[in-house]
Amino acid sequence: MSRRKFQSHSDVPSPVGRVDDILVQSVRVRNRTLNLLARQKFEDLSVQQTRALARRIQRRGRHAIEALFDCLFDESNPGRQRLAVTLLIEMKEAYVQNRIHQLLQRPDLPEHVRVALLAVEALGDASLQASPSIAHLSEISLDSLLQFINSFWESMEIEEIAMMWNESFLREPPPDRLRLIETLMQSARPKMLGIAYIELIYGDTTILQFLAEKLGTFNDPMAVGLLESLLEHPDLIVRTNADRSLARIRQRRALGPPPKSDLLPRDRFYRAYLASEPFSGHYSLVYAVKSPNGLIKFLVALLNRWDRGVTDCWGCVRYTAEDFDELIATMSRDFADLDQSRISKRTALTFLHRAMSLNQHRGHPLPKEFCIWANLFIKDRFTLDPRVPEFGQHCSVCGKPLRIPAHEFPWVVGEQVICPACLRRNVRCAACGGRAKPIDCFLTQAKESGRNFLEIRCPHCFEVFHLPS
Repeated sequence: MSRRKFQSHSDVPSPVGRVDDILVQSVRVRNRTLNLLARQKFEDLSVQQTRALARRIQRRGRHAIEALFDCLFDESNPGRQRLAVTLLIEMKEAYVQNRIHQLLQRPDLPEHVRVALLAVEALGDASLQASPSIAHLSEISLDSLLQFINSFWESMEIEEIAMMWNESFLREPPPDRLRLIETLMQSARPKMLGIAYIELIYGDTTILQFLAEKLGTFNDPMAVGLLESLLEHPDLIVRTNADRSLARIRQRRALGPPPKSDLLPRDRFYRAYLASEPFSGHYSLVYAVKSPNGLIKFLVALLNRWDRGVTDCWGCVRYTAEDFDELIATMSRDFADLDQSRISKRTALTFLHRAMSLNQHRGHPLPKEFCIWANLFIKDRFTLDPRVPEFGQHCSVCGKPLRIPAHEFPWVVGEQVICPACLRRNVRCAACGGRAKPIDCFLTQAKESGRNFLEIRCPHCFEVFHLPS
């Protein structure tokens, strides 16, 4: 009779891994992930490379993600800490958020780790988790928070900081936002101007009073521009504080130029592209600048020439020249049916400023994202390009400002533009008395005594007559 082997001595592998095997696998995955991070330099990674690295780690599973949390506890390597925070922000999954909440419950959690976890929660996907409580942030010591600002927030571009504030904090009550701004402004770092910029557009009066006073501690020209815009504010305290802050800046600069650490990096124009659909009056404009570190920042603005001005906008930072070229090539393939061309800086700025002016005249608010990304070009001086068409034209028939409903277009005949209402009204033929709608007829542009007008061919008797006003 043969001896029966116990399962632990069987040659057949068990379908369930042993506990020590799982631990060994966990350690191996974590070590491989840590070795991968050690070969990456945070400052050299572009947006695309950072996202690709986050996806690569995410595919390795939860043990690899745990390696990122391990990096947050390693105070000896601040660069890897910042890289881990950035990668965790890019991972839009519930596991990351749940792990953050578990760690935040630990009473022995180091303060610098708590701040980093709150930053990931604030900058992560809002659909997975609501923005963190302002009260949680206020519980952190000021020294720890300022240390985190100086290490992590300095790696962010000013546009990213403004977008983060807009998406995660602008919905908070003004008193809560003011408490956090008071803490952040203690460092007086120039990139904190991104928060001031978005608050000056949408902020509460009490916040503007505080900013008008504290912006006097900043030396960057952007602070001067923000303060000058507050000189016209209806609140007396805001105007008074702004005037005093400007006086302090002028007095300080009379003693010598500000140190480089007080100034934001100056970007320079890189390239601009325009795509348009013939006769629709819609444009997609790409405006890119190059930072001193050689990386590209750009915005993509959707413009409506007839009625709306700037209708939408998005942007991105830290693109390499190769990443940007690949993006433009992809957009060219996706919109091959549109007229596309590379344009000069002067032409691009003319398009953007004419669109902004139309928003103001027609009472359409600028998109919040555009208000943030306009920082890429709003300070640049230029002369209008006469080749750029006018924005906000009037109907050539009724003379009223063009008001184009959604999903409709005016008719463009030569230099004449006809609104949808005039296209659908009935007109009477002078020759036969028949009635017809211009939208159903053949229209042409004619010129007489130096004046352009429209002619319509009657569908009944085929006589040509002027389209009446």
